[in-house]
Amino acid sequence: MGSVDFALAVIAAAGNLALAAVLLSKSRGGTRVPRIFGRPQPLPRLRATMHACLGLGLGVGWLANDIFPPHSTGDTVLFNVVRVLLLTALVTALLSAFRHPRPIGDKTAR
Repeated sequence: MGSVDFALAVIAAAGNLALAAVLLSKSRGGTRVPRIFGRPQPLPRLRATMHACLGLGLGVGWLANDIFPPHSTGDTVLFNVVRVLLLTALVTALLSAFRHPRPIGDKTAR
């Protein structure tokens, strides 16, 4: 694995897992809507799940890609686990996007 690939995998894993941890810690167990960069983050547990799945799927899956030889049982299992993690991240992202519609910025449109 090249050094750029390694760096991108570490950044993807660390960034997403750190954001998941921040969402969980700021939400105080889901009883409060945390604010990140001044914006409210509704459904913090769902968003934390999405970021954890993205971090594990992209980052850790990318790092573990070179452990198993191609077309081996371990490689197939890893590929399927990463696919499930990324699909879970996609589903949770869609759930969080469609559960809370975006507010309309123009007050006269209401």
